[in-house]
Amino acid sequence: MRKFGAGVSALAAAALLAVGFTGPAEAAGKLWRAEAQCTEWRIADSSGHGLFKATGTGKTPDAAYKAAIKNANDKMPKGYRAKHCTKKGVKK
Repeated sequence: MRKFGAGVSALAAAALLAVGFTGPAEAAGKLWRAEAQCTEWRIADSSGHGLFKATGTGKTPDAAYKAAIKNANDKMPKGYRAKHCTKKGVKK
C-alpha cells in the first residue's frame, strides 16, 4: 500500500509541474502585455525630467495598459509621478 500511495503522490507532483503553478489564463497564453512610455514628472515645480518605459499584463488590452501605468507610477521616486503616458504597444 505504501508504494502505491507514494506513486500516486509522485504522479500528482509530476502533473502539477507539467501544468505549472500559474493560473488558467496565463497557462493558456491569454494575457495581454502592454508597453507605455511616460514622462517622469516632478510634482514640486511641475516639470518633466525625461521619458521612460513601463510594462504591464492583464486579461484585456485595457487592463494591461492600466497595469503598465501603475507600474510606471510604482517606479517613480518620492516627489515624482508618471505623466503623459502613451501606448507603445499591446500584444497577446
